[in-house]
Amino acid sequence: MDVRQLRCFVAVAEELHFGRAAARLHVAGPAVSQTIRSIENELGLILFDRTNRRVALTEAGRLLLDEARGVIDGFDAALAAMARLRTGDGAQVRVGAVPALPPQLIPGLLATFAAEAPGIEVVVRALPSGRTADEALDTPDFDIVLIRGDVSAPRIKTVVMAREPVGVAIPADHPLASHPTITARELNGIPLISFGRATDPMQHDRIFDTLAAAGLGDPNLVHESHPGAVEASLRLVEGGLGVSLKLQSEVDAFASNQLVWRPLTGVQLDVVVSAGWR
Repeated sequence: MDVRQLRCFVAVAEELHFGRAAARLHVAGPAVSQTIRSIENELGLILFDRTNRRVALTEAGRLLLDEARGVIDGFDAALAAMARLRTGDGAQVRVGAVPALPPQLIPGLLATFAAEAPGIEVVVRALPSGRTADEALDTPDFDIVLIRGDVSAPRIKTVVMAREPVGVAIPADHPLASHPTITARELNGIPLISFGRATDPMQHDRIFDTLAAAGLGDPNLVHESHPGAVEASLRLVEGGLGVSLKLQSEVDAFASNQLVWRPLTGVQLDVVVSAGWR
């Protein structure tokens, strides 16, 4: 799902009429219907109740509308920041990104920026390990940074670019794979593959403190990996060595029929990706 699809969804949600939404977006009516069907298929949810007389948002649609508006506002703010940096065609904006961002995020952003700001060349490089957003932006190497979590520094402007819930990657033949959702308590005693606390103490404590409050005792960590080693940790899950806390987009991108992803229930545990700039 990209920003253009979200703009289409918001237009239909606000107009509650596919024809008026198409006119507002200056596109053909069938294209709007196709986009909404594509979003619904991707999410596995119905966003609109449609009859011959009316269009209404479902509960899922109302929830997505709030999130979609936030993502669009964040994207527009980041685009405006890039435009302010632009001095003419051929201008370059340097983006620093931490490892283990949702796999579709950067390709989607690059495609959208290319469509909406074709005069700007966007160069994405990895942020040096251990460098904060504030430190990275103090150098001439980066104009914008993308990190997991909130950017908190007094001189930095920030927006949330993406938010995705954490779930559990499970071997397809594991007993938990038959469960539609997983609770923190059900992870007790299960071998767990996770990044080590030393690599990212703040994120590690946030995740495991949240799970502990929901019923997870001492986690049975059998392998500690780097936060960016998503594929390596999923290989271990695929091999039956344990389960791992992952985003659905990470498991989908891994594309293995030997793995399933199940949402965590009873906890509010999201990965937030923020953009920061001066």
